[in-house]
Amino acid sequence: MVTSQEQSIEVRRLPATMVAYQQFHGTIPSIESVTSSVRSWVVTMGYAATGPMAVEIQGTPSDNLAEEYDIEVQLPVSDNAKADPSDRVQIKPFVETDAVVMTLRGPFELTNIGEPLARLREWISGRNLTTNDVVRWVEVTDPAKVTLEEQVTEVQFLVQ
Repeated sequence: MVTSQEQSIEVRRLPATMVAYQQFHGTIPSIESVTSSVRSWVVTMGYAATGPMAVEIQGTPSDNLAEEYDIEVQLPVSDNAKADPSDRVQIKPFVETDAVVMTLRGPFELTNIGEPLARLREWISGRNLTTNDVVRWVEVTDPAKVTLEEQVTEVQFLVQ
């Protein structure tokens, strides 16, 4: 079965929120275990997720799955969330900011980010925008709860 993939790009304001987050140095494939860890911590602590999981990758992800990056996994939570300083997962504010957002509709995997990322960088360059060097990958829909065709993912660069 062949599925269709659509892409659209826009500049959008991302709202301020509190996020539970965990930082680590690792590969793109290692992100899944950390996203599970952050979700588990939020549930265990009795907090509700208030938005989709975001993964921030420092630098430009490549198709080399053995390459390592500084990565931060973020899950929006309510303003009352607190973490003990000894917890692996911590809480911090995500500051309201503008971002260049590419919305991907259909099945996309973070391990295949190369082509959408190249298109997004070209779009940014063509508009003389300045962004930071962090790629944000946001699974807007839960892949476990929607069909491949219904999946919505965003690739974001925060505007400086």
